[in-house]
Amino acid sequence: MVTQAMRQHQKEGGGNPLVRLRVWDAVATLATVWQRTLLHAVVAPQRFGAAMSQFRRVSDMMFHPGIPHLSLSQIPPAEEPLQMLSLTANYGGMPPQDIYALLRMVHWIRPKRMFEIGTFHGMTTAHLALNSSAKIYTLDLPRELAADLRRYTPQDAALLQRREEIGKEYRPLNTNGRIQQLFGDSTIFDYRPYHRSIDLVLVDACHQFDAVITDSRNALKLLGEKGVVLWHDFGNSRDVTRALKRLAKELPIFHIEGTWLAAYVKGLSMLPRLVGHTTTEAECNVVEAQGGRSC
Repeated sequence: MVTQAMRQHQKEGGGNPLVRLRVWDAVATLATVWQRTLLHAVVAPQRFGAAMSQFRRVSDMMFHPGIPHLSLSQIPPAEEPLQMLSLTANYGGMPPQDIYALLRMVHWIRPKRMFEIGTFHGMTTAHLALNSSAKIYTLDLPRELAADLRRYTPQDAALLQRREEIGKEYRPLNTNGRIQQLFGDSTIFDYRPYHRSIDLVLVDACHQFDAVITDSRNALKLLGEKGVVLWHDFGNSRDVTRALKRLAKELPIFHIEGTWLAAYVKGLSMLPRLVGHTTTEAECNVVEAQGGRSC
């Protein structure tokens, strides 16, 4: 397999020594991974299962065919230090690297108004509040208001919290009332009072395909002339990934490398600066159809 890959590379004109070195390194790494994988499969099948699961998770954080990736180095660095709270091992929210990437976006665009679809215990909300002076709206569905738990997957049903549990992590920080808790089903919630007024939207609610599509359509309508929609669990949830790949056929959606975050950046002055992308007339028409202003 190594020899075949190198022959193919040489046939395509790979004469640059640096490129040749990178190809050798990639092929050697791949060969080592395959050897260890086969060895674990035969000698230690339990270890093989655990290793493949971790390998898939890491791979999904790095690469998705058809979805351009966005490196953290492409996001302008924060002028002020990011504030991160202490997280326990099994606290149940975003991984630290995802929170860090989210806060890099927050520090870059300096939003005045943010909308979070999916509060849970409010740890992400707390980080948003600590790292901005924005007004924050956060929406979640209390377990006692869920109409039919049978329509949820077991994983999503487990995330439904009692009203008093929702947002408990941000409450000590909300002394000035800057965080406004909203309750309701995100797929039927009346977002009209917030249309075209939000600078950053975070979608992290129900992970079922139809719900992700609905939440995404609503999120796009919330954006003002410029702003960002971020989705969590891209690459971690099959339905979230599938829904965003569907939306990526209409809009420039990018995977933030090394995380389970995906992003859509709206605004001609923002998008090229971030990823070197020129907004097309078709993309502008989609944005306008979703309730945003024309480019």
